[in-house]
Amino acid sequence: MRRTEWVLDRTEAIGERGMVAAKHELAAEAGAQVLEAGGNAVDAAVVTAFTVGVVEPFMNGIGGGGLMLIYLSDRRQTVAIDFAMAAPRAARPDMYELLDATSPSMFGWRAVRDDANIHGPLSIAVPGTVAGLALAAERYGTMPLRELIQPAIRYARDGFPVSWHTSLEIAQDLELLNRYPSSRAIFTRDGLPWPVLTGQEQTTLVQADLARSLEAIAEHGPDVFYRGELGRALVERLRELGAILTEDDLRSYEVRVSEPLWGRYRGHRVAAAPAPSGGPTLLECLHLMEHFDLRASGHNTVETLHRLIEVFRQAFVDRFAYLADPAFAEVPVSALIDPAYAREQAARIGGRARPTVEPGDPERLGVRQRYARSMPNYGAGSTTHLSVVDRWGNAVSLTQTLLSAWGSRVVAPGTGILMNNGMMWFDPEPGRANSIEPGKRPLANMSPALVFEGERVYLSLGAMGGRKIINALAQIISNVVDHGMGIQAAITAPRIDCSVQPAQVSSRIDPEVIQGLRARGHRLQVVVEDVGNVPFASPVGILVEADGTLRGGANPYYPAMAIGI
Repeated sequence: MRRTEWVLDRTEAIGERGMVAAKHELAAEAGAQVLEAGGNAVDAAVVTAFTVGVVEPFMNGIGGGGLMLIYLSDRRQTVAIDFAMAAPRAARPDMYELLDATSPSMFGWRAVRDDANIHGPLSIAVPGTVAGLALAAERYGTMPLRELIQPAIRYARDGFPVSWHTSLEIAQDLELLNRYPSSRAIFTRDGLPWPVLTGQEQTTLVQADLARSLEAIAEHGPDVFYRGELGRALVERLRELGAILTEDDLRSYEVRVSEPLWGRYRGHRVAAAPAPSGGPTLLECLHLMEHFDLRASGHNTVETLHRLIEVFRQAFVDRFAYLADPAFAEVPVSALIDPAYAREQAARIGGRARPTVEPGDPERLGVRQRYARSMPNYGAGSTTHLSVVDRWGNAVSLTQTLLSAWGSRVVAPGTGILMNNGMMWFDPEPGRANSIEPGKRPLANMSPALVFEGERVYLSLGAMGGRKIINALAQIISNVVDHGMGIQAAITAPRIDCSVQPAQVSSRIDPEVIQGLRARGHRLQVVVEDVGNVPFASPVGILVEADGTLRGGANPYYPAMAIGI
């Protein structure tokens, strides 16, 4: 039998004076307009981030959190900004009633009665997005925050066109959105998904309450959210629904500013977000990969993919065993990303799949214990990512999220702010490295990355997609560095993911290669990619050529956009 083949791809965006790559066209346009007006990469990133929180509300927004890497070319300095969500002070390790079953969530934790950690008021963690974006604009931008919020206000107040993708996302989560009246009132039309067209007219999604909240932040700054009237209203309305968030939680929230984690791959320096994030695992993957000549073994061959599967499995069992918020747990980040550790573990990888992959020895890693976990199956996550490079060589890689699609599914009544479900990131069982503690930040999968060639940024990368973000970025970096691909080809190329068992393999990979991997002992699940079905992470990225030409790429299976100027 011979079938027609549906081939999807994108052309690369090209820019000479700047580039924005984001998961929504309107947000990318807002960022590109700031670059054209003379703003720097941080200005463009902040305006894009606020805007995408309005036009892609199911993936992110000011009720969530994120991670950001900034490269400042004049200082030759790279900064990591952690504005991730944190557990409220009233949270406790045993706050949920556990059931004798596995959770239907993407992480495979123990099930919780009524899925209280997945959706609803008890799933809400302290949001950090407003604080993080405001700090970035104040310290590293050139334009006032009030100007950078204006496009987001406009799209919230006047509305933005409902696309097939927006309508699909509503439909996929309709039952839970309808459980919460404040969410139903905004994101459905009388309990049904907003249509793309109303008669012959384009349907627009208006978020009037959110516009007023954004206007308050534009006028009064982040203090109105964390210490002022907006924060007070947010807390009061959420507590009426049963949330444990308090005004003190907002007042005490702190953005963490630090050096990024640093690694290397084939002579390139790689900056990644500090723990608790996907950064340590991404660097461990790259350091393990460096011990195999992937260029010689070829792109997506049996030999190359066998090595990648074994590398990724090792990095993920180490992740599950050891990683958590270093402020609350003994976390061997330095040891896990040490090239010497990668060399030792790479030596254990042979020509066949290992029946079991064990985490590194605690004594070798300098900690007292490990928290071994399985590799559960799970669905794709939400999240959004944006990358920016400006005419001066400054660069930003920013990932932000509500965690699940639609987060907690709860809009704080009267504010229009859709809240995160960041408590789902914690293991609900007490006594684990990633168990719940007051003020603790959960182990997140966000993995914004910057790759350097000498002193200049070479790649700005990131993705949405839960744990699958990490393997995706490692493969894209390899596609560019090892296999000489451009940024769009590197993103489009079919991938594998080993954050789950069995490992997932794109159906676009040669069937003979898949058969060869199975012959080596690998358990595989072949998955199909198409529009509306994104089983792997969904990346965007920018590649900077030696002459300064900027090339942007985006996942062809998702309505993202890269725009160059």
